[in-house]
Amino acid sequence: MWNTLIFSAIGIIFGLVLGSFYNVLIYRVPKGISLVNPKRSFCPVCNHQLAWKDNIPILSYLILGGKCRYCGSKISPIYPVIEGSTAALFLLAVFLTSNIWNMLALWILFSGGIIVTAIDLQTMMIPDFAVIMTAVGGVLWAIANGQVLLSLISAGIGFGIFLIIHFVSKQGMGFGDVEYIAALALYLVPFSLVWAILIASIAAIIFALPMLITRKANRKTRVPFGPFLALGVSIAIFIPWR
Repeated sequence: MWNTLIFSAIGIIFGLVLGSFYNVLIYRVPKGISLVNPKRSFCPVCNHQLAWKDNIPILSYLILGGKCRYCGSKISPIYPVIEGSTAALFLLAVFLTSNIWNMLALWILFSGGIIVTAIDLQTMMIPDFAVIMTAVGGVLWAIANGQVLLSLISAGIGFGIFLIIHFVSKQGMGFGDVEYIAALALYLVPFSLVWAILIASIAAIIFALPMLITRKANRKTRVPFGPFLALGVSIAIFIPWR
């Protein structure tokens, strides 16, 4: 039986723990740092390895006042934001679904979206592992909702459209976006894919508009599209199509 209270608690705990791990991925992967060496997290300023009490999600940041215990340097607020956002989205998934398989699929979708957003905004890169995990979640969602064929068609359409844009724009759109939309589209049917791309495009325009107005960017300036694709799909997935 679906117990909202139990799964809410599980979602919050898992979200905080996994959010802490996602911080490791977000910091280390773009820099090419091994995930196993060093095994423990470390201060990026003084390189001192952190004790367990320094790694309690959100709580450690608050207790330490947003500073490293060992050198006193400021800790980026992105760490508690990632942890809190993951927990909040995991909790939201509990209320948006009615069975454990859909919940797990949403957890994967939101997790991939958080990782892609943080990395793409910083580096204009979408990591392959985030694309793969999103695709796994999409397959799980498609099976759980009996829409495997439609999801595969959506993935093919999304991949084809974005691949054309990739070449026509002379790689103004990165190939990572092409792969990511194909993975994300597994959560959708063709009707929903149209909404997802529309929402993503509008969100990207709104994001870029202030930079265009202040002339900090021009029409040739590349905008990280991964975060907006994740947003578009996360909304479109709940737009009724039957």
